[in-house]
Amino acid sequence: MVWASSLSYLSYSLGAIVCGLAALWIARAGAKDRTDRWAGVVALVLTANWCFAAASFSADHVLVQFTELTANLGWIYVLFRLFANDGRDESLRIVRPAAIALGFVESLQFVLLIIQQRYAVTPDLALLTFETSTLFRVLVSIGALVLLHNLYVGASPSSRRILRWNAAGLAGLWAFTLNYHTIAYLAGDYPSEMFAFRGLASAVVAIPFALGFAKRAAGLTFSPSRAVTFRFLSLLVIGGYLLVMLGLASWLDILTGSGARLTQVGLVIAAGALALIWLPSNKLRGWLRVTAIKHLFKHRYDYRNEWIRFTHTIGRAGLDDASLQQRVIKALSDITDSPSGLLLCGEEEGALQLAAHWRWPQMAVPADAFPLELCAIMEREGLILDLDEVREGIDYHGENALVPPWLREETRAWAAVPLIHFDRLVGIIILARPLQQRKLDWEDFDLLGIVGQQLASYLAEQAGQEALSEASRFDEFNRRMAFVMHDIKN
Repeated sequence: MVWASSLSYLSYSLGAIVCGLAALWIARAGAKDRTDRWAGVVALVLTANWCFAAASFSADHVLVQFTELTANLGWIYVLFRLFANDGRDESLRIVRPAAIALGFVESLQFVLLIIQQRYAVTPDLALLTFETSTLFRVLVSIGALVLLHNLYVGASPSSRRILRWNAAGLAGLWAFTLNYHTIAYLAGDYPSEMFAFRGLASAVVAIPFALGFAKRAAGLTFSPSRAVTFRFLSLLVIGGYLLVMLGLASWLDILTGSGARLTQVGLVIAAGALALIWLPSNKLRGWLRVTAIKHLFKHRYDYRNEWIRFTHTIGRAGLDDASLQQRVIKALSDITDSPSGLLLCGEEEGALQLAAHWRWPQMAVPADAFPLELCAIMEREGLILDLDEVREGIDYHGENALVPPWLREETRAWAAVPLIHFDRLVGIIILARPLQQRKLDWEDFDLLGIVGQQLASYLAEQAGQEALSEASRFDEFNRRMAFVMHDIKN
């Protein structure tokens, strides 16, 4: 195929360039105290040489196969030298024999290469030579992965921090090699598509492998942001969806007749309709985000991004002409992905009344929204009400019986967060239930409590400024009245 040939040329050219640059970088800027540094340089140079040959000739060319043999021997030697970082190449008796055995099996490829070129004159002999070669490559790949697993698992914590990037690169290299030769063994021939991507795979694994030789490799960590992770997972979902549709379409090609054509058209229409309805769904996006956060991150929240968004929301006075009270609700709602919220603030006599709402205008809130006894408990304990637990009858400080009926019956209400400033309750924010339903946990309570205190300080400062402004106006009024009375008296 023309596209496979072009892709193969570009892929292996890129692999040769990246591997060559990685070898040069390790030689010039790599950690000088790494005893395995030059082994890594040699392996990368041999891999670059193989990629150069593969970009120039076909997959079955003798030069391509010979350079691949030398590159694999180089990587086996690197794997053995990695054990020397903490002295396990000498302390573990099995390491040296295992590495020698892998090198020996890989060296047999040279014998098979001679047999293939000179003696495999019949199709049966050629097939037998091919199957033996691919089987040996599968065994070497499995052995290398097992040895790599023992290298990383048996290393001390300090050695793991040094080896993790090298181990990641080697794991990718041998895993791809294992899949490639396994498929070739089962199919009876090398898959042209996977052969075209081997050069790209070599370039990809060379980067983390080279990073492992950086002087500060132990401090390097791969920490993708939540936005990048979510977008990557979204692409995986879309890619999986397309693969399923492609598989179904290929399966329908087996059918014959007009019914098969009708079925294929119906499948395309149904798939398109499903994609238009399902993929843009906020509920699906919410579920995917919650699932990713739950399983891929230690914490639910990205605190840096949450703080940036929080300050941006509070600081933008012109945000849809929203008042400070509305921005306070939005800032807290954004943290939990709540679609709306209410703010209840206290009057002079202490009763809480509706002060502002954000995207919740139809909510009917009575004049006395919260009883004073419940306010006292939330103020004293810093209690955040999980309204789902309230509806289940769970009680911690005697608050359950005091929750007003309007709040208990409103199923959209999810949490009540007290805004406390210097041990005084400034207000309460009622958060609506997120689109992706979940239970409040300890991280929610911690973050909402801290943010609630910060919001309370903003509201208290605004109230203080309004009081000062009112006092200033009253003082100005008194001075003016004094002048008027003085003029009347005279």
